[in-house]
Formats: sequence, structure tokens, C-alpha cells
Amino acid sequence: MSRSGRNSALLALIAALVATFSVSVLAASEGGEEEPATDSTTTTVASGLHPAVEVGSEEVPVAQADWTYRYMVPTALALAAVIVLVTAIKYFTDVVRKRYRIVE
Repeated sequence: MSRSGRNSALLALIAALVATFSVSVLAASEGGEEEPATDSTTTTVASGLHPAVEVGSEEVPVAQADWTYRYMVPTALALAAVIVLVTAIKYFTDVVRKRYRIVE
């Protein structure tokens, strides 16, 4: 395979990996937590007692992270990993391979 063929195949592979990571991050949905079961005691005897202070069940909604944090950070990390991998492969093919010669 010629050098241009290898480079184009490597570029296509990198583009496919980046697209795959990006799509998987976009498709990921944050899992909703289930409501915890409330423990309530019920009796059949009417005692006529009421609580002194009514406590409301107001829950503060969990703040959702910004879209930049949810999507761009994982994509940037995946892209950085791909760049490190490509740099290692490129170093091996350019530097290490030239050190050795095939003896015929």
C-alpha cells in the first residue's frame, strides 16, 4: 500500500472514530433516578392527633450541567486520546522504522 493510501486510510479511520465518539456522547442520556419509597405508618385506629408543624415535601431540582460540559468535554477528551494514539503510530513509522534495514 502506498504512503498516500495509508494516510488516507488513517485519516478515514480517525474521522470515523471521532464521529462515533461524538454520536455516542450525543446519544447518551442521563439516567433518571427512581423516586425513593416513602416510609409512612398507617393505622386503623383514629387517634385524632395531628402534627404540630406541617412539613412540605419540596424537593430542590438538581441543576443540570451545561451542554458544553456534557458534550464538548467528552468529545475533546476522546479527540485528545486519538491524537496521542496517532502521534505514537506516526513516531513508530517515521523514526523507529528507519533505524532498521531489511537485509536481502
